[in-house]
Amino acid sequence: MPIPLNQPSIPKPLSWNLTIDSTTIVVTGSMSIGSVMVQLVNCLDISQDFSDYALWWPKANIWLLNTKWTLDQYGVQSDAQLTFTSMHKSIRLQLPDLRILSISADFSVTVFAAVCKICKDLGIRHAEELSILRLPKLTNTNGSHERRTSPRRRRYNIGTLNRHNSMGDSLANNTSTISTLFSPSTPKLRSTITTNDTIDSSICRQRPISNLSKSLNSLVTNLDGNLARTPIKPIKNILSQLTKPINIIEKSKLNSLWFDSSKSLMEQNTNENDLILLRFKYFTFYDLNPKFDAIRLNQLYEQAKWSILSEDIDCTEEEMMTFAALQLQIQIQSYQYSSISTFTSLNNDIGHEYDNTNDDDIDRALERLQDSLLGTTTTITNTNQSTNTLIQKFSSNRELCDYLRLFKPRRFTFKTFKRYWFVMRDIQLTYYTNESQQRSTPIEKISLKGCEVLPDVNISSKKYAIRLLIPSIDGMNEILIRCSTDEQYAKWMAAFRLASKGRSIGESSYETERESILALLNMQRPSSSSSSSSSSNHQQTKFDIQPENFVSAKFVKKYKTKQLTERILEAHATVSNLDGIEAKLRYLKAWQALPEFGITTFIVKFKDSNKKEELLGIASNRLLRMTLTGDTLKTWWISRMHSWNVNWENKLVTIEFDGEIIHFLPLYGIESKCIHEFIGAYIFLAMRLTTTTMSDNNDPLQQETLFQRLTAAYS
Repeated sequence: MPIPLNQPSIPKPLSWNLTIDSTTIVVTGSMSIGSVMVQLVNCLDISQDFSDYALWWPKANIWLLNTKWTLDQYGVQSDAQLTFTSMHKSIRLQLPDLRILSISADFSVTVFAAVCKICKDLGIRHAEELSILRLPKLTNTNGSHERRTSPRRRRYNIGTLNRHNSMGDSLANNTSTISTLFSPSTPKLRSTITTNDTIDSSICRQRPISNLSKSLNSLVTNLDGNLARTPIKPIKNILSQLTKPINIIEKSKLNSLWFDSSKSLMEQNTNENDLILLRFKYFTFYDLNPKFDAIRLNQLYEQAKWSILSEDIDCTEEEMMTFAALQLQIQIQSYQYSSISTFTSLNNDIGHEYDNTNDDDIDRALERLQDSLLGTTTTITNTNQSTNTLIQKFSSNRELCDYLRLFKPRRFTFKTFKRYWFVMRDIQLTYYTNESQQRSTPIEKISLKGCEVLPDVNISSKKYAIRLLIPSIDGMNEILIRCSTDEQYAKWMAAFRLASKGRSIGESSYETERESILALLNMQRPSSSSSSSSSSNHQQTKFDIQPENFVSAKFVKKYKTKQLTERILEAHATVSNLDGIEAKLRYLKAWQALPEFGITTFIVKFKDSNKKEELLGIASNRLLRMTLTGDTLKTWWISRMHSWNVNWENKLVTIEFDGEIIHFLPLYGIESKCIHEFIGAYIFLAMRLTTTTMSDNNDPLQQETLFQRLTAAYS
């Protein structure tokens, strides 16, 4: 049909050639990504399921996932080289217990979403507390660096339609090939997790592996594949291969190895079958319940154990013996029981309470409701107990009074403790010259809500002190309170911990907290020689104890093997009656009590300082300004933070608190995004206690959206 003269002709869109892998197709800029994929599949003429495939643009380092978008919208032109590859690829994932799984991961979604899916497959609740990080570089004797990963493969050909992959890449996809590269054998939990086999030695010579990879691949893991159980035999010769930062600066540099949670694995140069590490990144441990968190509890224990044995976190000699005793008891329990089918609920959960599901749940719930309304510390009441008796007991437990010794640290002063009469009501601490002055004006009244409570205990010298860091406008005011006995220490320590959370000593959890503190002190106290000698012979014949598997290297060098063995067995006598679950909870409780627990440090330069380098510490509830030796100069509470932002061009981080604004620049190549993500993530995790949007039944997409709003580089 001829075109009328008065109607202009509509020009046809220009077509051009687009290369995808080794296939060239004719496209136009207005074609959608979905149309391009359909045309590509038709040209390939291969009968294969391509539902998991998508287009990847290597030069722009992005996925073309929105099939409705056009090539022009993505900015794809004729010089672009695209790859048609699968979104799910297999990776080697090292768990906190150091076993390695070959597992399928989604390379097209954010790391946050990928970790949530991996944890769901592994049976780990609250995946928002975990993340993945890269293997650190190993410094050789000649000063060069060796990348602790498997050899590099072709970056964009893995799992794609391009058939020019390396021999190792084809072996990774060949189920009939036997391979030792990825041994040990790994448990098959779900269909996404595969078992690694062995490879011919000639092929291994073509693909050399680093010393660390060899040691990781030779780890002995549980043959039953139960991730809730600790290995029966301690892993030997692995501590020498683990990364040990020589100082706090090296440790801070390692904290920059975490993956960016807002980007995908593919966007962060991760290749198929690469070895990456799954670790607990944020130390909050929300709703830790042994009934549902057997795997999570065991992996937490394993991460705590290796952090102590590798000296990643420092502890005293008495604390080390306590950790060694609990580790021995856990391994004995793993040896005695072939499987763990039931988990008893404990009242001394880490920072959280959980309920027992017994037949009398309703009666127990009513009792707890009555106790919470009356504020009593009773857990089981007789049916004929009157309300007046409960109120009387409540009134007597609301106040805690005793003589204690006080010291306020100042420069150039000796540490002299003065004796005062202390009174604790709700969250208020007051002290007087003596007991007779209690009705008069106190010397000082201190609000303990939001304060930091740290133990300062030495069992051998009978030193029971409590360090309180009280927030103020000028920073943190530190005071030391010394108790006379362990019973007195447990009472006041439990009261201070509850008060720091805004809770009074009249709550039912006070007695539970006090008993758990006493139990922790008893574990650190040496037992009698008679009981230890009898248990030593029994346990030593049943369980082979090698001290280097239970204590860090500095104690192995300090004492002889026989001395360490005797001390471990002596400490073990105090915890020999614990089952495996309770011993793990005690281990984590002691881990949390360490002063350095949960503090992630970064090397920065503060704008208002003349010093070139300082440390910024980030914990779950506070930020710390520290010297390079680890001493705290100032503390800011996250709850008092008004806003924080990052200038992405010059990497300057600005944080506004009550009446104060701080500015700092990350150093040594540390990205501002990493610090920004830590701050936003801890705010995200704190919202679990105040909102109902963080429950397990909530939409995971909503959780990821909220997480990305707080942590992503651009909102």
